Amino acid sequence: MKKIILIISILSVFAVACGNKATGPAAGSKPLTTNVPSEDKTVKDGTPLASWNGNIQSITVNASVAGNQTAATQDGYNLLERLYSTTWYQSEEERDDGRLETEETFIFFDPSSKMVQREYENGIPDNKDEFSALQFVTDITIPNAQANKDRNACIVKNIEKEGNGVDTEFEGYYLYNETTLYIVDGDTQSEVEKELTALVANPTRYVEERFVLSTEALN
Repeated sequence: MKKIILIISILSVFAVACGNKATGPAAGSKPLTTNVPSEDKTVKDGTPLASWNGNIQSITVNASVAGNQTAATQDGYNLLERLYSTTWYQSEEERDDGRLETEETFIFFDPSSKMVQREYENGIPDNKDEFSALQFVTDITIPNAQANKDRNACIVKNIEKEGNGVDTEFEGYYLYNETTLYIVDGDTQSEVEKELTALVANPTRYVEERFVLSTEALN
């Protein structure tokens, strides 16, 4: 993803999570997710990272936990609503003239449908955090979805403020499971819808679009 983006007041929150701004995340200070998202469209609330056991959860909400969940009405909560307070991570490595180069991307969704992206090159932040406001547009059908997991793919409008104007593009999200999120983007809704539909049908082809939930600190 070359442009992901936003307007928001979560900069200070994300900056603290990311640790030392001058040198990138130090050992143990990798920005971690606060929330593990729910795959169940009828349950908005995810699982706090501190309470998560590290396993992909069953679609059934445990009775002891259900009291703390926000129950949905009608068709449930869309994916964007359930991605709140999550942090996603992607890393790429390549050799340039024999030198190993590492590029890391962190994406953070706040509880108000806003998002920030931060990139590191060889552990050093590029100091160009990108902020965006996100608007839910539509769901994408998931063939043969398990019960209550049929709203785990959607298209959103990504709005970035630029000077006195705004730059708008579309993004598609597919929550493959609690710890894997695929993201595609494009200039038009139809372009993203076509790409996201193909991705949902065969996610193994889309390695570069895959992000993992940031749940483990650096050693």
